[in-house]
Amino acid sequence: MNLAWVFLPAAVFWSSVVPMHGKLVVTGPLDRGPKCGYLTVDPRSRHSSFAKGACVRNRVRVVIDRHSQWWPVYVGKRLAFRYEDGSDTRPVSATGGGSLWLYDVLTKQGPQLLRYSLKTGRLQQRLRFPVRLFRPVIAANDTGAWLMAAVNGGVSGQPTVALYHVTNRVTVVQRGPARAAMWMTTHGRTLWLETVAGTHTFKLWRYDGMHGRLLWTRHSPGLMNTVFGGGSSYGDGALWGVAAPYCAKTVRVLRIDAATGALHTVAREPLLDCNQYGAGAFYGGSFWFVDGNKLFRVRG
Repeated sequence: MNLAWVFLPAAVFWSSVVPMHGKLVVTGPLDRGPKCGYLTVDPRSRHSSFAKGACVRNRVRVVIDRHSQWWPVYVGKRLAFRYEDGSDTRPVSATGGGSLWLYDVLTKQGPQLLRYSLKTGRLQQRLRFPVRLFRPVIAANDTGAWLMAAVNGGVSGQPTVALYHVTNRVTVVQRGPARAAMWMTTHGRTLWLETVAGTHTFKLWRYDGMHGRLLWTRHSPGLMNTVFGGGSSYGDGALWGVAAPYCAKTVRVLRIDAATGALHTVAREPLLDCNQYGAGAFYGGSFWFVDGNKLFRVRG
C-alpha cells in the first residue's frame, strides 16, 4: 500500500478535507480567535500553501456577535437565520443532489431546515422541523437530506431516535431501537449509515432511495471502538475511513465494500492525536485523511 503524507501547520484544529478545483483543501479553526486555517494541497506534487480567513464550510458562515445571544448565519451573502449558540446547538450542513441543506435546532423561529441551490445560491425551501433534534448527523444525496441524532445529541424526552428524510416534507424512515448515528455517507441515490444501540451494538445500513437493508451487525467492547472516527468517504466502489479505539496506539485505514459491507484493513499507522483524526476524502484514486499534524495519502 503506497502511503505518503503532508505536514500540517500547527495551531489549527484540522477538521475537514474537501476536493476543490483539482486540489485538496484542508480546513479547521485556529486555536486562538474566530478565524480558520486553510491548507491547499496539490494531490500530485503534495506541495501546499497556507492561508487564514473567515470560517466558511459549504458556503455557510457564522458571525460571532458579542452584543447579542443571537448569532447570524449566512449562506454566501444571504442571511439564513439567527440562532442561539450553545453546546447543543450549532448549525450543521451538507451538500448533495445540487442542493445545500442547512439545519439548526434553536433559531429565532425554532428548529429549521433550509435548502439552497448550489448553482444559484438562492433559497429554495424553508421547513420548520417537526421535532427538536439536537446535534444531528446530516447528509444529502440525489433524493434529499438525511438527519439523525449523533451520539452526543438526541430528541428531547425520547430514549431512541429516528432517521429523517427530507424532500418537500419531513419523513421518518427508520425509528428505534437505535440510540444514535455514528456517521453517514452518500453517493448518487444511496446512503450508508452506521447506528449504535446501547453502547455495544453497531449496525451498518444501506439505503437505495427510500429502501433500506441491513449490511451487518457487530458488537464492540466500547462505544468509541467504531468503524470511522471522523466520518467516511465514497470512492472506487467502497467506503473509506479510519478507525481506532479512543487514544489507541495505532489507527487503521479501512475499506468497506459498498454493496456487501465487507470490511478490510488496508493500512495501519501510529495514532498521532486521538482528539484530531478521521477527517478525510477520496480523491484521485487515493484516500486522504488527517491524523494530528499530518495529512496522509493511501492509494486505493
